[in-house]
Amino acid sequence: MVVLAAIVGIVYNQVSPHGIKLVGNWTPQTLPSGIIVPPSYMPGQDAPVISLAEAFGYYNSGQAIFLDARKKEDYLAGHIHGALQLYMEEFDTEYPRVEDRLPKDSLIVTYCGGDECELSLFLARNLKTEGYNNLRVFFGGWKEWARAGLPISTGANP
Repeated sequence: MVVLAAIVGIVYNQVSPHGIKLVGNWTPQTLPSGIIVPPSYMPGQDAPVISLAEAFGYYNSGQAIFLDARKKEDYLAGHIHGALQLYMEEFDTEYPRVEDRLPKDSLIVTYCGGDECELSLFLARNLKTEGYNNLRVFFGGWKEWARAGLPISTGANP
């Protein structure tokens, strides 16, 4: 029974347009800009990625909303100063909590733990389906921001 289920699953995966490659390159990509992105990033389809310098420029402008896609415990331990927490893995229940603080036309920068974390990418994809179009993904995330000594906070955001 288990073998039959595995065969059916593999066949379905191969014929599905959303199937996962069984063999492929799972190493991170380096974009022409030098930014390292996970293999699931699709240039031209996903939100544009930004460097640390660009993220800090948006931060300094005061015109961007930063969204931390990590779980609450990680956010409370440290996050980009002023960022809102929206744990990607619980998007359906967490999004209504912050929706009124996210105007549809605002510039939103998503981030998570670092360049190996895909939560920021998946969060941007979910926000796009909710009607947000001015999105950026900062793959350097928390690790790169904190390492650079840029403004951080701990605990809950007011």
